[in-house]
Amino acid sequence: MKLLFEPDHVVQHELPPAMPRVGDRIEGSVYVYSDEIVLAVNVALATQRPLLVAGPPGSGKSSLALNVARVMGWAYEEEVITPRTQARDLLWRFDALARLRDAQVDRLDDTEQRYLQPGVIWRAFAAEGAERAVVLLDEVDKADPDVPNSLLEALGTLSFTVAETGQQVSAKRDALPFVVLTTNEERELSRPFLRRCVVLRLQRPSIVRLMEIARAHGLADDEELALQAATRVEALAAEADAAREPMPSAAEFIDALRAARELGVSSGDDEWDDVMRVALVKRMDPSGS
Repeated sequence: MKLLFEPDHVVQHELPPAMPRVGDRIEGSVYVYSDEIVLAVNVALATQRPLLVAGPPGSGKSSLALNVARVMGWAYEEEVITPRTQARDLLWRFDALARLRDAQVDRLDDTEQRYLQPGVIWRAFAAEGAERAVVLLDEVDKADPDVPNSLLEALGTLSFTVAETGQQVSAKRDALPFVVLTTNEERELSRPFLRRCVVLRLQRPSIVRLMEIARAHGLADDEELALQAATRVEALAAEADAAREPMPSAAEFIDALRAARELGVSSGDDEWDDVMRVALVKRMDPSGS
């Protein structure tokens, strides 16, 4: 099969200069690909459809988009969705206050263009020259249900019309953007929206995959410690699933290993159980252990 996207099994990339090298960003600079992830990216690229990545928090949904951009050498745009996000904010913003202020002092421009600010999707459509862009719309399920549905036309046709000016904004046919959306599945997305996406569901990582992730991050020098942590994550995840509580993720697994390294804790040390408990168990009830 001819692949449009063919990364190494483990990819480590430099973060963009403006991106702080801290916390989750450092974690996301290393990505361990599975055959399923590579196939989903290829299908989305081949069909020119958005890729909707679903899965629990900490499963690598958000970092996938940036990693694809770095592997392909494409530009990268992102926006984290909040309950206040409106669909139009992702396309453009119109500064009505500036327009009103100018009108009051008789400084109105002949055109409304000066009051427009391109949103993240517009910027991805308008990439310079033949450069392509990856655009991440992170946690789309946090928005009002109308937001994904209001994006159907823009994402389906890769074009939209600016209401204030009538301007038609379209992606360049020879530089189409790759749109990635993520969802924690906290809110159900509409069927019309799902039909327009290629859906990738990231499962809770197995012990084997957790060990791969540990090695990729250079945190498996103490193989026994890493295996103990992976086994503990598996057990806690099963308990959390049965109790309908948050499960420990790959990110928290990495936190446990990094904490052990920085604190000088090895497998077999009395402190190791305490480190795992603090790093992996995220219960807020007083009776939680």
